Amino acid sequence: MNIQEIKEAVQSSHINFLFGAGLSTPFLPLLGDIETRLSIETRKPERIKIKKEYFEKIMMPNLDVISGNIEAIKQAEFNSTCKAYKNFFELISHILLKRKNTILSKQTNIFTTNIDILMEVVLEESGLEYNDGFTGRLNSVFSLSNFKKSILKRSLHFENISEIPIFNLMKIHGSLTWEKIKDNIYFSKLKHFDKTILNKSGKNFDERYGKIAIINPEKKKFEETVIDLTYYELLRMYSSELEKENVVLFVMGFSMEDEHIREITLRTANSNPTLKIYIFCHEQDKDSKMKEKMHIGKLRYSNIEIIEPTDDEQRNKFSLEKINELVFKEISNSATHECKDDCKN
Repeated sequence: MNIQEIKEAVQSSHINFLFGAGLSTPFLPLLGDIETRLSIETRKPERIKIKKEYFEKIMMPNLDVISGNIEAIKQAEFNSTCKAYKNFFELISHILLKRKNTILSKQTNIFTTNIDILMEVVLEESGLEYNDGFTGRLNSVFSLSNFKKSILKRSLHFENISEIPIFNLMKIHGSLTWEKIKDNIYFSKLKHFDKTILNKSGKNFDERYGKIAIINPEKKKFEETVIDLTYYELLRMYSSELEKENVVLFVMGFSMEDEHIREITLRTANSNPTLKIYIFCHEQDKDSKMKEKMHIGKLRYSNIEIIEPTDDEQRNKFSLEKINELVFKEISNSATHECKDDCKN
């Protein structure tokens, strides 16, 4: 891992992140074989059984977060996961604020397949600005046109104007906070479903489950994505951001098993020589699965780098907290020192 190269890319590029389920661990488990089972299972009773498992493992813990009734046995895992997210957002915010390039906006895009609410919880508790696509207070409605808005702050006494760092949080597979009513998606503080859904069966279960505007974790999700304009347009936004000049994408906690996202990523990597992609593997890629999936050695511009833990780092692996420490903390400290040096000069 060339940290100096990453520093230079961050300083001069549009910054994007692709987050997967691995970043919300240990509080939320990985999907395991749920995606495979849903993809091959056609019998309705069995599909409902798998969806209930998905609901119980991935969705229900978020209800406990909202209510504040997290089980004592899960509290330490929740605190650990949120701490890692908090450190990440604060470090990136500081980097955006301090980087020298004044032409680029102080925005960063976070594309994620995660449907949980952990990032929103952390961002609000940290007091950082973020955009999740909703506007309105009493009836918050989702629209793609709400993204990419800059926030300027004017000082009280001298009328100085400065841009505030902002995170565009783009949930490609939907979110637990999304409630679909007719042709619109409204924000809901998880009030459109509860744990009693586990007691439903057949049509009753499908009706309750269907109110949650998410893409189910199965291979055919690409078909659903194309059908639903919202999901389709979010994928187009992901593609268009990677097609820009001078772009860096950090992939974290993401296995690249999602074929539609992987194909878009590879296509843009092969068509945009100014795009640089860093993929952080949770553990050493000894069987070269990630290298094979990302066509390492066959790319047109060799602009995808797979970053694995060294033998010394393997013990802790590449969790979000570890990546914060090794990469973004270094960049943040460097930005602070450069800013101080500029002030002296």
